Amino acid sequence: MVTQTLEKTAPAECLPTPQSASEFSFPIATPYPIQLDFMQRLFETIEKREFAIFESPTGTGKSLSIICGALTWLKHDSERKVRTAPAAASSVAVTEDDQRPDWVVAYEKKKQLDDAGNAAGSDEDDVQQKYLRWVVNTRRREAAERKERLVASRRGAPTASKAESNKRKPDEDGNSSDGEAVVVEAYYSGDEEAQQKPGNGLDDDGQVQYSASVRKLLERRAGNRPLYDSSDDSDNGDPSDTAVPPKEPSITKVIYASRTHSQLQQFINEIKRTQFASADKVKCVTLGSRVQLCVNERARQGAQSVHTINERCLEMQTAGSKKSARCGYLPLQHTPMLDFKDATGALIMDIEELAKEGRRRCTCPYYGARASINSAQVVALPYNTLLSRSARQAMGILLAGNVVVIDEAHNLVDTIMAIHSISLDLRTVRALQEMVQMYFTKYWRRLKGSNVTYIRQTIALLKALGKFMQPITGGTTRVVSVNEFLTMAHADHINVYKIDRYLRESKLGRKLNMFSDRLGQKDSDVTSKRPTASVCESVAGPAPATAVAAFEAFMECLGKPDRTGSRLIIRATSSSESGVEVELKYLQLDPSEAFSEICSEARAVILAGGTMKPANDVVEQLLPSNSKPQSMPLDLKLDPANARLFAWSHVVDQSHICSVVVGSGPTGTALRFTHGDQGDPSKLREAGLALAALCQVTPGGVVAFFPSYALLDRMHRNWTSVGIIDRISKRKPVFIESSTSSGDVLELYSARVKAAGSTGALLLSVVGGRLSEGINFSDDLGRAVVMVGVPFPSLASPELAERLAYYEGMTGAPSAGSGVIGSMGPRARELYESLCMRAVNQSIGRAIRHRNDYATIVFLDARYAEPRISRKLPTWIVGSSGSGATASAFGPALAQVASFFKQDFA
Repeated sequence: MVTQTLEKTAPAECLPTPQSASEFSFPIATPYPIQLDFMQRLFETIEKREFAIFESPTGTGKSLSIICGALTWLKHDSERKVRTAPAAASSVAVTEDDQRPDWVVAYEKKKQLDDAGNAAGSDEDDVQQKYLRWVVNTRRREAAERKERLVASRRGAPTASKAESNKRKPDEDGNSSDGEAVVVEAYYSGDEEAQQKPGNGLDDDGQVQYSASVRKLLERRAGNRPLYDSSDDSDNGDPSDTAVPPKEPSITKVIYASRTHSQLQQFINEIKRTQFASADKVKCVTLGSRVQLCVNERARQGAQSVHTINERCLEMQTAGSKKSARCGYLPLQHTPMLDFKDATGALIMDIEELAKEGRRRCTCPYYGARASINSAQVVALPYNTLLSRSARQAMGILLAGNVVVIDEAHNLVDTIMAIHSISLDLRTVRALQEMVQMYFTKYWRRLKGSNVTYIRQTIALLKALGKFMQPITGGTTRVVSVNEFLTMAHADHINVYKIDRYLRESKLGRKLNMFSDRLGQKDSDVTSKRPTASVCESVAGPAPATAVAAFEAFMECLGKPDRTGSRLIIRATSSSESGVEVELKYLQLDPSEAFSEICSEARAVILAGGTMKPANDVVEQLLPSNSKPQSMPLDLKLDPANARLFAWSHVVDQSHICSVVVGSGPTGTALRFTHGDQGDPSKLREAGLALAALCQVTPGGVVAFFPSYALLDRMHRNWTSVGIIDRISKRKPVFIESSTSSGDVLELYSARVKAAGSTGALLLSVVGGRLSEGINFSDDLGRAVVMVGVPFPSLASPELAERLAYYEGMTGAPSAGSGVIGSMGPRARELYESLCMRAVNQSIGRAIRHRNDYATIVFLDARYAEPRISRKLPTWIVGSSGSGATASAFGPALAQVASFFKQDFA
């Protein structure tokens, strides 16, 4: 098992593992044997608080097994808490001759209950009852307020909103008093508070200086704080204080994460098939971004990115906004949101259904879903939300004691590194410098506290970045550490850590977005005949919200210069359209930092996928402290004492799968498409002849995957020039995936294959492209999958070179900029091959989608027979090869494929 910082206190009662499908509430009377085994192993993993990897091929009912296994444990755990609550209370003994005061005895008893981890203890009951009392009191009070307003409106009395609008007066800048929302609030850093001199309690501007606690209270009561902003603090104070709702206690839950919203929708639909959605009435909520859940068309109109929608939402919900500008889906009372929460808790809804319910109730589904998290037993959310600490905190997601299931986890490491890698280009720097300068020029007299100092330092940093990036010429690529970069940019005298903290705490980015939007709106009102670009767009930069978000994320990275595995790439590229484009890219090469936060808090962590092999490097990168010593053989399987790996074969019979490695083509030319061989016309032609012959003996559709779009284009041009494409097209029309679009090609290919009397079609695609993951080529859509070449990633990429170098020396990371080309160590080579084969396994997994399906997998490259490569293929592929891990000549391989399709698969 993985050694984690999870609480290892064993429960008073250990749950027995269910032994039958009915005990798991499985909706099918007779599941596959691997489904029952999957659910049992999952149940045991959660109960034992372990980290495990589950590999179950597509078509084996993996999602349903996850649901029934995890929710059965959740149900049994809830029953256990009820049973053990009286025993835990009675175990706290108090002797009769105890002479201590009653309040001391009561305190000691409560402390012992808390230390025993009694989830059903009196403390949680008090919190729950306090919250429920608040709900009842709030509903009663707001009902009375609505009745009072109705009576007042019938009498013709002025409403509060009208009275408030009459009070608005222009400020010194000619704006309404709502312009105060654009000015950043007074800011004081902790260091400055400690250095404050005793005196009259006034700051430099003659304003009263309050303590941190008083300022926090004033900010919470401030009129321009967004009503639903995640930065608002909730407490468990007096339940009669309805202005600040107490926190709802969070119950134990299963947190399910996947890559796309379509996968989350599929997961939700699978829950609906089970009795957990009917008899057990499990509460489930699906989380998404405002892009999926915002139903306000004014906020969505013309939005170029999710950052734009986010900022518009926050601006439209401020209490100081004009009534006409406020979001109508964010009620001023709590009751509508409580009603929405109750409705979504009664029914299991996916993202689209949540949005529809929000429109029907005129209540924001984005904040409604967030309000349902604590009471939900299942939370389904995208990768990015789970893997980002700031996103989890903003959404109010607690991992402590909960079960985390990450599905489609084959790209988990890459996803973590991508989330924590930030790019900042020269256009964005210039645009931000101009925007911050304009903001400071307009409002500097109204800024309080240390805002003037920190905004000036921010401008100075932006100027230093722009001055450093400006003279860099095209074709330049350099990798440095963060500290080296700051020195090179002459910004090492600036405290980037303090600026990062200032940007996060002061919410300056939000004010800049509001300022940019209002400035653009004012200009467009003056010159209504032509639309006016925003501040960023005026200097050929990105949208303001996107630019601010990129800078804040970049500063958060620079604020941690000693972060393990951090690198900064300085890159300049030349193009005929935009000239030289200079980019700064921050790389986080150590995914364990972000993932360890999840492992240290969650009760159990499960990584699941259809193709998780190879898995050794995944564990070593996510949990380096638990990885194998470097002296151990690299081909050793995962040590069960460190991490559990469960891998099952396919549900289809082995006779339904035919896999073959072709080592030479029809004319005897060796098939080995290394980088140097990809320009050899004779080898390109040999691959085309082999593919044409395979199309002659294969019914239905054939999908061929290539290592890159460049090689696909090169081969297609070669095959066209020698007539191979014409030969193939006589039996199977050829469709080609492009790097820009794939939807239309897939529809045309599918329609041709499914047409009456069709002899099939050929689809040319790319490994890692849009058609290599998440696409279902079942039945006639994928009777053959052909892998042309081995898709090793390009070593010319500085990102890959740094990643391999870091992995090679994880116990002592190499210095920044060290290359690995031509001198790759054994660990780096293992990772390099694993990255390649995970992509291959995803591509070949597009075929064989259900128990009655059948297909052939053909590898047109002799390297697939090498042990280092073949052992990284899925078990169900290796076991189906009649010749084992050996390369066949083309003649015998073609005969094997032809014989395979002559079988009766009924």
